[in-house]
Amino acid sequence: MANDGSPMRVSYGEYVYEHVPGWAPLPDGWEWNHVVGVGVDSQDNIYAYNRSAHPMIVLDKGGGIQATWGEDVFTTAHHLFVGPDDTLYTTDIGDDTVRKWSSKGEQLLMLGTPNEPAEPFSGKPFNKPTDVALGHDGSIYVTDGYGNARVHQFTPDGSLIRSWGERGSGPGQFQIPHSICVDDTGLVYVADRENSRIQVFQADGQYLREWRGVHRPDHILQGADGHFYVAELGWRQGLSPTQPTPNAISHPSGVKILNSEGGWLGGWGMSTDTPGDIIAGHALAIDSEGSIYVGETLDGARLQKYIRVR
Repeated sequence: MANDGSPMRVSYGEYVYEHVPGWAPLPDGWEWNHVVGVGVDSQDNIYAYNRSAHPMIVLDKGGGIQATWGEDVFTTAHHLFVGPDDTLYTTDIGDDTVRKWSSKGEQLLMLGTPNEPAEPFSGKPFNKPTDVALGHDGSIYVTDGYGNARVHQFTPDGSLIRSWGERGSGPGQFQIPHSICVDDTGLVYVADRENSRIQVFQADGQYLREWRGVHRPDHILQGADGHFYVAELGWRQGLSPTQPTPNAISHPSGVKILNSEGGWLGGWGMSTDTPGDIIAGHALAIDSEGSIYVGETLDGARLQKYIRVR
């Protein structure tokens, strides 16, 4: 493991990546602050949704800043989703909204009313919504969230279709539904973070199965290769005083790569501050070359790039 600024290789088997030291340096006076959402559009622009004075930072693959936007709009950034037409969807756990944007930062749609959250665990949208994904019919799926235990499905123009879920650890129940994605067949995957599992549903919310073997999953997406990429918070960060604290070495923050049945294919993570390791993985995205961008939260608060070694 290198800590002298030279590249470090991570992961196993066919899934080997090389960390890019010092990728995306910021101008003087700027700093990364909770890089909680990461997305890549069809032109390989990288969007870093974070909690700094520049909440949406747009970068090229070389790490150069192309634009910033969202100043004085976002309250507490959370996850980001880039649609097939390069529109962006954001969740804000500070003002309890979900918003749709053009790639230039023009607001196109807002779900929820700013600073008017639903009653905690009422099942109504929203109370600290966490993530967004689009169905094959354009439906907007939202995981909701820190103050709720639901998934909501909306029409493309924002009308509520249905909701499902409640607090608990049984099938279809959630303890912080933290991320959501829709696969190439239309199935819906929910990262049920504090239950340390991924739950799989039909498009209408019917429960199908769960995947174990993940440690507090923060984000899930399906890559172009059909496999699933999961950012894990692990057991080092964000635990409440009442939660158990398993060994952070055996349950580190990191990235896991899973097949379509939830089987392990690769991954890495050591929960250290060595460049290339991951302290508190919160979000990830993949560009057209297969490179992975990982955003970290809490005392990590970095954005790191890993190039696929073929």
